[in-house]
Amino acid sequence: MQQRLATVLVMLLVLLLSAPMVEARTNLNGTYASTTIQVCSTANTPLGIDASGAPTIIPAGGVSRNSIVSTGTITFNGDGTGTSVGQSQGMNISNTTVGASIFSITNFTLAFTCTVNDDNTVDITFGVADTATISGGGTGNTGTTTGTIRSFRIGKGGNTLVGQESAIQQETVVTNILNDGTITQ
Repeated sequence: MQQRLATVLVMLLVLLLSAPMVEARTNLNGTYASTTIQVCSTANTPLGIDASGAPTIIPAGGVSRNSIVSTGTITFNGDGTGTSVGQSQGMNISNTTVGASIFSITNFTLAFTCTVNDDNTVDITFGVADTATISGGGTGNTGTTTGTIRSFRIGKGGNTLVGQESAIQQETVVTNILNDGTITQ
């Protein structure tokens, strides 16, 4: 059984390595389905910088851990701009408050610019996201999240984008709590 599995894995690897790459593109145009998965550490003050230069040091006040799955559409206009619209389902896996909801559903929309590279990757610079929590913990809250830069590989035929994160990114999240002020994290 192990030998058969190893043989199948080797065959898949050979097929993947021998598959032709999509031709380099100068732009992307059209609407794509989008799914992302994030695991975030959230703090009320910026994370400290460790010896490698990465923001990984827990600040005073601690951090909370969140797991987020987002689905929606990402539309490329063909001129290096576009929009992403969707819904995130988040779980605050650090919340231990009795009676609190650790789950929320949030709608988002954001604009972006993008550059298609000669190596069949696309770099997307997302702008500020506008958010509105519609269910679960924080229902009625609105907010913004600062932009990020993400890199994707363009799959064969130009119809699939696969994310390739290369560094930890910090975002600033501003939440307008319904009838209770604003929190910046």
